[in-house]
Amino acid sequence: MTEIEKIAGKAPYVFIIRTGADYPQLRSIKKWNDGTMMITVNPGSQETESRLLRIKEQFSINSEGSVRVEFWLSETVGIPKLLKVDLESNKLEIVKEALFVREVTVLYKYQVYRFPLKNYVYPHNPIRGNPTVAKMGCPPHFLVREGIGTLKHHETEEFLIKAREEDLKTLQSMVQWVDPKKVEGTLLYPGHLAIEKYDKLPRFLQFRESRLDTYLSLKFLGVKQAEKNAVKNILQKVVGQYHEERFTSFDHYKLHLIENAKVMNWSKTELHEALSVIEVWEEDEECGRQILLGPHAIKLTKVKTLDGRWRQGLSKLADHHLEGKTPDQALQGGLLYEVTTDTLIGIKHGGRQSLKLTGTKQTWYVTLADCLVYQRSDNKVVPVLIRLENRVDEEPETWWVPPPPGSSKDDPEYLQWLLAKMYFRGSDLNRYSLCAHFCRAHAVGEVFGVAAYRNLPNAHPILRLLQPHIQGIIPVNVHARVIFQAPEDGGFSMFIGVGDQTREVFENYFKEFCYEELLFPRSIEVREVQDVPGYYHRDDMLASWKIIEAYVNEMVDLTYATSEDVLKDEEIQNFAREIAEHGFGRFEKKAGFPRSISNKEKLCEYLTAIVFNFSFYHASVNFQTFKYSFPPNAPTCMLKPPPAQDEVITMDRILDSLPVGELAFLSYNVAYNLAQYSPIERFFLEDPAEDKLGIIGENMAVAPEQEACIRRMVEGMRQLKQKIDDRNSKLKFRYDLLSPSNVPITTQT
Repeated sequence: MTEIEKIAGKAPYVFIIRTGADYPQLRSIKKWNDGTMMITVNPGSQETESRLLRIKEQFSINSEGSVRVEFWLSETVGIPKLLKVDLESNKLEIVKEALFVREVTVLYKYQVYRFPLKNYVYPHNPIRGNPTVAKMGCPPHFLVREGIGTLKHHETEEFLIKAREEDLKTLQSMVQWVDPKKVEGTLLYPGHLAIEKYDKLPRFLQFRESRLDTYLSLKFLGVKQAEKNAVKNILQKVVGQYHEERFTSFDHYKLHLIENAKVMNWSKTELHEALSVIEVWEEDEECGRQILLGPHAIKLTKVKTLDGRWRQGLSKLADHHLEGKTPDQALQGGLLYEVTTDTLIGIKHGGRQSLKLTGTKQTWYVTLADCLVYQRSDNKVVPVLIRLENRVDEEPETWWVPPPPGSSKDDPEYLQWLLAKMYFRGSDLNRYSLCAHFCRAHAVGEVFGVAAYRNLPNAHPILRLLQPHIQGIIPVNVHARVIFQAPEDGGFSMFIGVGDQTREVFENYFKEFCYEELLFPRSIEVREVQDVPGYYHRDDMLASWKIIEAYVNEMVDLTYATSEDVLKDEEIQNFAREIAEHGFGRFEKKAGFPRSISNKEKLCEYLTAIVFNFSFYHASVNFQTFKYSFPPNAPTCMLKPPPAQDEVITMDRILDSLPVGELAFLSYNVAYNLAQYSPIERFFLEDPAEDKLGIIGENMAVAPEQEACIRRMVEGMRQLKQKIDDRNSKLKFRYDLLSPSNVPITTQT
């Protein structure tokens, strides 16, 4: 038989297989050669299934690479709609290396068909037969739908329906909700993944190796230094020379930061920013700026009444505090705002681990601290009244106001006010770390990730929209739960005032949490902060929300022709149902999360909130903590109770109240580690070489019309970055925290 006769009735199919998972590129480039890749076109179709294609090549592992192969297949195979991708090992070792397959592209009759996989395939041993269940953290094989993806009720061919059902069944076996009875006992906490240990996670839910290596390296250096401090303390106690590493001045704290930055090799740029804050941290204008632009900028709320918590302390205010206005006049003028810390009500003092860490037993005082903020005529926002209450010890509340104009830094009134601000800033930091950051960004976010993987198969267009944004939340949360919820073994109880009772703080927060908190424009209206000048956090968050909202609307329009399509989509409805029932089923009224999604508008709102929560919201509460971590500016704990109303404050009293050296180091180190993220996974990358690895490269949305939506979104991000750059050129302190070039597309730390 001639070659022409052999290929009669056949057509050429070209397969381009892209592999490689780690960014940034590691120093060595490894190749996978553990066996053979096997691909079947249209598996399960009686009419169009191809023969098994065996591809024995060296595939890239550590960096992105591609392999091109060509096959003659029967023309009856026709258009490739579904691929089955599997690996067969040629080795007998027990442990082999999984291969990350990014995408398989098929060229057929001059048309391009793209199959996004973005997952790990594990080679099975041919002697034992093909596995049918997940093994070694990987599915037995992958069934990948082409192009834009489809809705289940739009499928007309049985083999495609069966493929998405098998895909979903496999994922559900690997991603399971924790037993509700194990969710922190009787305490209120969202549902999450049942797996408790990182190394037990499915491979696709683990960090990429380069990202994990960076994280573990930073963690190791910090732990090593902390252990070195602890060993030194023990040895000094044995020989009777131990004394706590206390500070003699604010400059001493500054020197301590600089010395540790050298030891830990922290970024000089980030250290410079922290030192810039240290130069002005004592000023009321700087305190006001941090309320607007610091890590907890989402808490500012307009005061609606002075009755209740504020009325008793108003007599402390003098004419100069409100520029000659009475408190009621300032209230009527819409010039008063507040930051409160009610989430700490009922939380006992911490310090259980202080002996282990510092060598002496300490009490870390939990103080209810509220701040009344005034908008001056020069549009500066400044604190004017602070309420402190040591409710744990049943001490009466106290009230503190700024000193008279012209006061020196040695005056008792100045020191009283400075110490009151420290208690307020410390309480706010404790609450923001556990509530605004971990609870709101991480614990809530994991619900969306688990529900998406369990209910949206590879073929679903909405999974392709969400995948780059949900990919980081589960692995980081498995690590974080050990740290945040381990008061007996250390964790955050090692240095943060409320760390002994993280679970109780979580419950306080979640008693008030609801779905509407995720809708940032709505939160601006509820808090009535639309007109606060210099509130760049609000401006940048709203601008980014609008860009993401427009992007999500376009992607949803590509998927759903009408709202009826949304109602008929059982997979997206199951997604919403599991969020409400498994994620927030123990919450009152399921925290306001809908059990179903009734129309396209509600779906767009829901998806916008999810993408925004994983990216811009998380960035706003996480990535500048190191800048403000100078202990006198934001103490993680206070070693003395808040002052009595008639107490005369001295500098010694202030220094004795602030964290000692071991605690200061831990606060720096944790804050620095939290601020690190993969430089590639951002919304906007100016370098064209990086951009192909950014959100477009990460997205499973591969159809031309989907990528066009992504590119329009990226252009919106470019314009936002330019707007932020132009604004910052006129500011003393740049505020580029929410510049798209600084915001990761997924929650990483």
